[in-house]
Amino acid sequence: MTGVDSSDCTVAIGRPLGEEITVSVLESSLNCSAGEVVLFSGRMMWRTGCRKLPLSLINSRTNTLIVKQRVLLPGNGVILQYNSRTATKKYYQDCDKQLFGPQGEIVNPVQLPDQREVVCRTFINVPPRNRIAIRALYIDLGNESNQTHFNYILVRDVSTMKTMVFRGKQQFFWQSTGSQAEIEFHENVKENQTSFWAEYHAIEPK
Repeated sequence: MTGVDSSDCTVAIGRPLGEEITVSVLESSLNCSAGEVVLFSGRMMWRTGCRKLPLSLINSRTNTLIVKQRVLLPGNGVILQYNSRTATKKYYQDCDKQLFGPQGEIVNPVQLPDQREVVCRTFINVPPRNRIAIRALYIDLGNESNQTHFNYILVRDVSTMKTMVFRGKQQFFWQSTGSQAEIEFHENVKENQTSFWAEYHAIEPK
C-alpha cells in the first residue's frame, strides 16, 4: 500500500468461514506526527496504529479483514503480508453462509431436525467503496399473528450497525451504506422449504 496516488486506500481480505486472517506489517513509512494512520477492522476486532507497526502481528479472529490507510504525503504507506489458517475459536454457526463477489443469491438456511435452534446468518462482502443492494423476490415467514413461532429476518448495515426487520410476506429492496451486510434468520425452518429468496448485487461508486 505504498506509492498510491490517493490519500485514502482500502484493501479487503476475505477467506471461507472457519478460517482467520493474520497480517504482519513488513515495512511502514507512515508519518505519525502528520496524522497518517492505518486501521484494521473485522467483525470481532478493531485496531488502529502508526508507531511501532513493523513486526506487528494482527489477527482478524474471523474470515474477513478490512485495512484502511490514510496518508498525507505521496509515496508513504505500509507493506503487509497476510496468511489464513483454521480459526483457533469457532465464531460461526454451521448454518451460516459467506457470500463474496459482485452478485449472488440469498436463500434461507435449513437446520437439521436434530440441531438445536440457532440464529443463522448470511454475511455479504463486496469490494471496498461499493455498496450492497438486496431485493427480496420471495418471502413467506408465516402469519404475523402467529406468535408461537416468532419469525423475522434482520438485515444489518455493518458500517453503521443500523438494522431493519422484515416479517410476514413483506418484500423489500434494501441498500447498504458500505461494503458489508449481515442477514440474520430468526425463524423455525426445519424442513426443506424456502421461506426467503433474494438477490444481491454490488453498486459501484459513481
